[in-house]
Amino acid sequence: MLPQLQIFQMEQHQHSFQQPSLSPTDFFNGLDLTPPVHQPGPRSYKSRKYRPCDFCRARQVACKIDNSPPCSLCASHGRQCTFVERPKKKRRPNVSISNGEANGIGGSTAIQQQYDVSLTQISPTFIAQYNHEQSFDSLNGHNGLDGSQNQLQHISNGQDGSPIFQMDPYLQMMPTEMRIRPLDSQSTRCARIIGETGESNPYLLRYYHYNENDECTISKLTYRRVKSTANQNTIPGEKGEPPVVFMLADDSLAQKGEPRVEDGALTNARLDVTNMFTEEESLRLIGLFFRFVYPYFPILSKSEFFSSGSLSPPLLHTLPLSLMSAIYATALPFMLYDDLLATTLVHSPPPAHVLFRYAWLATTQELHTPRLATLQACLLMLQRAPTNRYTTDTPWKTSLVGWTVSLAQILGLSRECGDWSSIPTWEMSLRKRLWYGVFIMDKWASLGAGMPSHIRNEDWDVLPLTQNDLESPSLDPPNAGIPGVLEPEAETLHFRLLVELTMILSDIMDSFYTIRATQRTAKDFTLSLELARPLRSRLKAWNDSLPPALGLRNQERLESRGMMRLSGNPSLSLAYIVATMTLFRALLRPLANLTSVEEADHGIAGSRPAVRAGAKECAKEVVEFVENLGRGALDAFWHSWSRANFAIASSFLMQLLLTSETDVEQNEINELVGRWRWAMRLSSGSAGSGLMSLGLLRLDGLLLENGTVRLNAV
Repeated sequence: MLPQLQIFQMEQHQHSFQQPSLSPTDFFNGLDLTPPVHQPGPRSYKSRKYRPCDFCRARQVACKIDNSPPCSLCASHGRQCTFVERPKKKRRPNVSISNGEANGIGGSTAIQQQYDVSLTQISPTFIAQYNHEQSFDSLNGHNGLDGSQNQLQHISNGQDGSPIFQMDPYLQMMPTEMRIRPLDSQSTRCARIIGETGESNPYLLRYYHYNENDECTISKLTYRRVKSTANQNTIPGEKGEPPVVFMLADDSLAQKGEPRVEDGALTNARLDVTNMFTEEESLRLIGLFFRFVYPYFPILSKSEFFSSGSLSPPLLHTLPLSLMSAIYATALPFMLYDDLLATTLVHSPPPAHVLFRYAWLATTQELHTPRLATLQACLLMLQRAPTNRYTTDTPWKTSLVGWTVSLAQILGLSRECGDWSSIPTWEMSLRKRLWYGVFIMDKWASLGAGMPSHIRNEDWDVLPLTQNDLESPSLDPPNAGIPGVLEPEAETLHFRLLVELTMILSDIMDSFYTIRATQRTAKDFTLSLELARPLRSRLKAWNDSLPPALGLRNQERLESRGMMRLSGNPSLSLAYIVATMTLFRALLRPLANLTSVEEADHGIAGSRPAVRAGAKECAKEVVEFVENLGRGALDAFWHSWSRANFAIASSFLMQLLLTSETDVEQNEINELVGRWRWAMRLSSGSAGSGLMSLGLLRLDGLLLENGTVRLNAV
């Protein structure tokens, strides 16, 4: 057993109560812990102090807990079982509002409640914010709230002037500068941004009366306005355009939303996933995800998972079913790199496709009340490896991309949040990384599928990523089993460089591959050249900015002990080559449609050979790239669209071959095609990677269709 797990279990034992007959609800209500009073009759007596959890109270149903949280309802929905919200105020009979008694009910000094946090379902959001340098004893109530009641009552704003959510005891236990209410921390409410044309007008919402937390509640709908550093001193007269307002809708409003999954199906699914792995195996799988996937696709909050420097068991109970299943499935291919999993799971590993099915099952339910975790699960489902290495993705994947983009927009991720002072800094960085994760997924998946992008440049204003938006690699403690096998450059550079490259690709697609752009440029070589020159310069500048370790011709390197490094950076190199190919494909189109007058034009006549030469150089680059790939690259994480990129490269080579203008050029390209075919065969054989299988199949099919083409390769 891991030392962390042993410590956790010891602490749990030390702080447990010696009253086995008590309901677990007693540990959360903060009142006297006495055995429940039973009365004769069909229904046992329920004292007010044995409060239901927040979710059961919102739905007004009985909170049933057998031995320990979560309750049956929270378990069936895969939700956190929390006890932090206060009961709703009820109007008392024979009490006049005018006599001031009603105000006394809500305005009287509240009794400071004592919370034993060690026994609660600690939410990932809380873990993310809590100062991980604080001792575990303070979390267990030994000094978390002792002697600080007056201080807590006087706290109303963070150091940056942001409002503090004072009803949440977890936030009250944190350092002052960290007590900013995250948008995604609501246990029974989901945050969605208010658009300008909907029934809730954000300009009208300016005139609502907001409390000290910048929230206004009407029925079960709460509106939360977001302050920024530019306008926080001028609210309510601020003129930020458009106003940023979120609706915090109670989950109970969506309980009749259709289509939905039966509660029993979700309960059984979570039970199945839990039974697939032991607690230690589950934590190790999450650790593998952060070692082998996160450096190249950082869509999770590392500080949220490694709040105390290591993974802890309570995390397994707070992760939603959708995200938990997707993380496990994504990490399974790397189980051989963990000493324990290589012996316990290698003989009969749980099927990844079953885990992805559970992730999708839970996601369809969560779409009615989405959180950031719902979006994260969608992105990981889009990164899954194909179930059939020789076929393209079904239209379901393109549809899921559209769902994911729409979900990101609903959650307000398309809005720049760097100047929002109403949310904590870690949430700003996570929201930016999530948006760009959606952005790159949309653009590359659209390129591979030959479909239009779902994101228009006019619909988002998120600023480019900076180094501060990427979490420090020091948050991931070294694994004694596999030290130094990852490239350190990947931790901070890969994702940011991929975002920059994707922005260039997006402009290439907008300039040449929309329906209207194709109509303008397909037969106009001069216009195509004018549009391509700045794009080609940007691609070259991006490639020149790469550090030596990420260069195209960088050979596989060894770590200090002579071990081969696992590197996912080749997927970035392939993306650059394919982006360049996409630009040259646009330039090759009008060359096949030149009129006799255009062919006689000296300017066009001089540019034509240059375009062909550039396209051949690009083809040569991709051939050499695959020839130099080793096992350290093929066994690493590759973005899911890389598979389509290899197929695009095969198509590009065949296009050059079939449009050869001279015998010399045909022989030159024919040799490249032969080398490309052989290199892919070596890399995608029966025991190799499935990344290139589709590209090899497409190439073989084209060669078979054009049987007159003779190859020099085997």
